[in-house]
Amino acid sequence: MRNHPPVQSLKSLLVASAVATLLASIILVTAVLPAEYGIDPTGVGKKLGLTTLSGSAEDIIDPTIMSCKEQLAQWTDVTTIIVPAHSGLEYKFLLAKDATFDYAWTTDGAKLYFDFHGEPTGDKTGYFKSFTVNTDNQSTGVLTASFAGAHGWYWENKTPSPITVLLNTKGVYHVLGLM
Repeated sequence: MRNHPPVQSLKSLLVASAVATLLASIILVTAVLPAEYGIDPTGVGKKLGLTTLSGSAEDIIDPTIMSCKEQLAQWTDVTTIIVPAHSGLEYKFLLAKDATFDYAWTTDGAKLYFDFHGEPTGDKTGYFKSFTVNTDNQSTGVLTASFAGAHGWYWENKTPSPITVLLNTKGVYHVLGLM
């Protein structure tokens, strides 16, 4: 006589399927949605630390500090510029009159002399207007252009090593780039 595996009844298969569906739903709501999408209707995902995997804003301990992912998402352009040792360079944007331009830049630690300024379109006299002149390793702000023209920075590196600048910008402008 052969041993046959027991045949499950239709009732036991339906019960097993219902339990599996219920468990899958619980796992979806408490683990998968918080970890993948930052959706946490029960709050369990946050308590377990799963919402941090999604990079959602609700997980930030200090709401005044944005995660790296969120900081990058708020900018239109993120540009890396290397200012050579004992040298200077300019990086510019073309803005229309009254255009708003948000910016934030930081170096890899070393300070640069900088002149954030604008030059009116069509000016042949060499006129430019400085908005900020300083020596620092970072600067942030918002500029509303009082005239149409090229706006940007002159950075001067007085050190014996190249300095890397990470420049983040957003607004309505055309990138002119290195000048």
